Amino acid sequence: MELKNTLTDGKLYPSLIKFTIPFLLSSLLQNLYGTVDLLVIGNFSTKANVSAVATGSEVMTLVTFFILGLTTGATVLIGQFLGAKQYRTVAEVIGNSVFVFGGLSVCMMALFLFIHPIILRLLNIPAQAEAAANTYTMICSLGIPLVVGYNTVCAILRGMGDSKSPLIFVAIACAVNIAGDLLLSGIFHMGAAGVAVSTVLAQGTSFIAALLFLRKKGMGIPFSTKDLRCSAKMARRILTLGIPIGVKSILVNLSFMLLTSIINAMGVSYSAAMGVGDKIVGFAFLPQTSFATSISVVVAQNMGAGKPERAKKATIYGMITCTAIGFLFFVYSQFFPTVLPSLFTKDMEVQVMCGMYIKAFSYDAILTSIIFCLTSMFTGCGKSTFTMLQDLASTFLVRVPATYFVSRMAGATLFQIGLAAPFASMMGMIICLIYLKSGRWKTGIVTKEERTV
Repeated sequence: MELKNTLTDGKLYPSLIKFTIPFLLSSLLQNLYGTVDLLVIGNFSTKANVSAVATGSEVMTLVTFFILGLTTGATVLIGQFLGAKQYRTVAEVIGNSVFVFGGLSVCMMALFLFIHPIILRLLNIPAQAEAAANTYTMICSLGIPLVVGYNTVCAILRGMGDSKSPLIFVAIACAVNIAGDLLLSGIFHMGAAGVAVSTVLAQGTSFIAALLFLRKKGMGIPFSTKDLRCSAKMARRILTLGIPIGVKSILVNLSFMLLTSIINAMGVSYSAAMGVGDKIVGFAFLPQTSFATSISVVVAQNMGAGKPERAKKATIYGMITCTAIGFLFFVYSQFFPTVLPSLFTKDMEVQVMCGMYIKAFSYDAILTSIIFCLTSMFTGCGKSTFTMLQDLASTFLVRVPATYFVSRMAGATLFQIGLAAPFASMMGMIICLIYLKSGRWKTGIVTKEERTV
């Protein structure tokens, strides 16, 4: 059997762009997904419910990022063995992924049903919002198996080189979520509970849509129920790749919470300016994160095919494109820093402070264009432990302490505080370039023996 695979053959750059665009659109929809929850609850409910959803969603975001990281292990393995044309092994990875992630989803659901009140107390949830926040996170915790199931299917499809179908599933989830929010919280005034129920319904609908898609379209490779089994060796390979990425995602997101806490202590204007700035920066960085996601798959398939130079070339294409986009954001930030903040707030002080924050972060838009692509390349090569250590080092050894010490200085501005991000990225880039030069990334996952079986 021979699959048509434009990621290991043919013109590379057009294939990379075509593969990346659905990831970018998916990221935009996912950002809209969370924004709509707050817009609806803000217009149809109390401040306590707004606080409950905002805080509860932070907790569930940690879960989602961990799941995304965990399932990336399956994506990379599928991509490498698909590139090596080892279709029976691809089927084995898929079957094991279903068992491994299915079991983990039940364990994670039970864990979060137990510990979510503790996490909310650690986040200093206001007393008047505590009951609603507990209800929100409890309902969302019950939906964890649906989140895991959906992300498992999408991880499989991404590894197979399909980025369009997950976009459709995200669009379905977004539509169901908006309708559910308006119906349950807008019309029936269920508050935070209504938002949580609509979120779970959206996740369940997208998961069912993904399953129906797989049933109709198939895997593209020979696959049967006999492949649905658990092999300790294969499960270990999946988790060895996925766990470091999942752990990194949790710790980096926790660091963002810590940074927010540091800035919040400086006063309400600082807090508001950073909150708006992070929203703007988040949207500005979507191209980098989208290219990073696609590069990990392209690299995985080409490393499996024994084409490390093509994998490296894809990474270079991604870096050039992302740097060009990052430069545009840099130019905007240096000359028109308060234009976008003015859309979020009419407070002139907050606009100016937010503009300073964005100015500092605009340097990072260029640096992360290189780092995101490099770390994704290493992930696609199966070096997820290295990428975890590199991210944690730059975050906890540079960015967090630098932010804290600058925030303690008299008269510190958000421009000075924001510079902690590009300084951390510079350290990360140096580490990545040293590792790239070492050539250790070229070993890949698929051995020569497996490639010739």
